[in-house]
Order: sequence, then C-alpha cells, then structure tokens
Amino acid sequence: MRGFVVLLAALAAAVLLTEAVAVGGAGWLHSQARYDDEIAWLEALQPVLVWDPALDLQIGKLYRDRVRRELDQGRVDRAVSALRLARARARSRGEKPGKDLMALGIEAFTRAADRMEARGLLSVAAAWDDSLFVLAVRAPEPHHRYAALAAFMEGLDLRVRNGEPCAALARVEWARRGLGGQIPGFQPSVEEDLANQCRQARRHRQP
Repeated sequence: MRGFVVLLAALAAAVLLTEAVAVGGAGWLHSQARYDDEIAWLEALQPVLVWDPALDLQIGKLYRDRVRRELDQGRVDRAVSALRLARARARSRGEKPGKDLMALGIEAFTRAADRMEARGLLSVAAAWDDSLFVLAVRAPEPHHRYAALAAFMEGLDLRVRNGEPCAALARVEWARRGLGGQIPGFQPSVEEDLANQCRQARRHRQP
C-alpha cells in the first residue's frame, strides 16, 4: 500500500512539473514575441498533457490571436494564411469555426477584397468576396450570414463593373449549386437584371 501511495505521489509530482514546464515555457516564448514557437511548444506538449482541457482552448486562442495581430499590423496576406491554419486545425479536430474565428475570417476576406478593388483588380476582389460567402453563408450567427450575402452581392457588382455580367450571372448558379438550393436572402430581380445585362453584352460582341 505504501508503495502505491509513493507511486501516486510521484505521478502527481510529475504532472505538476510538466504543467509548470508547459506554462513557464509558453510564458517565456510569449514574452519574447515568439508566438509561432509558443504554439509549437504547447502543441508538442499536448499529447503529454491530455488531462488538461484548458490547454486545447489556449492553443485555439493563440491561433486566433495570430490572425488578429496580422490584421492589426495591416498584413492581410499573412492574416489570411494564419486564418487558414486556424481553420485547418479546427477541421482536423472535427470542429466548425467558432464565432470569434468566423468574425476574423470575415474581416480578413473583406480587407483582402477591398485591397484588390483599390488596386483595380476587380475580378480578384470578387474572388475574395466569393471566399467570404463560402466561409460564412452557413454560419450559425445571422449577422455572419448577412455578411456572406453582402459579400456575394458585392462580388456580382464587381464583375459587372469589370465588364463581365455573364460571369456574374454564372456565379449565381455556382452559389445555388453549392448550397443545393436557393441563396438565402437573394432577390430574383438581381438575377433577372444580370441576365439582361449578359444578353446585351453578348449582342454587342456579335459582328
């Protein structure tokens, strides 16, 4: 019995020591602004600290914080890359993006679209709007779904402004196929207007 108690005490001490090493190492890396190393450090220790559910939540927060930092520093391309890593992590764990990650994704894709539009790359901007639509159209939060529809409508407008009304019309069918039905909140009159513009554009191209 005494040996069993000693074994339990040794295990408890090992657990506490491992926790201390994990927290201490992560704190030091964070203080040095070595955020990627901090994530890697905690992920490496996660299989050892399987009893600590808070660790998983902390790692997820660090992934989101990385996206936030890149956005705050105006590095939209790096923010998008960080967002993809965060989404890939969620998918690997069978999770859907939470509200915070969804909001970051909407902001990142919106800013990417705005940046491309400012450069006159309207088709590229529209593609970013499409990415936002795919990200958020099925989101649980109504305001996230509204942002998805707004981005989709903006993408259509960008294609029309770029002289591509037929491409805009094709995106309506693309979205409908992807959803397996109607586009929530999409007005049929928009599709009718695009169809008319597409027909006119095709007539003007005929010799």
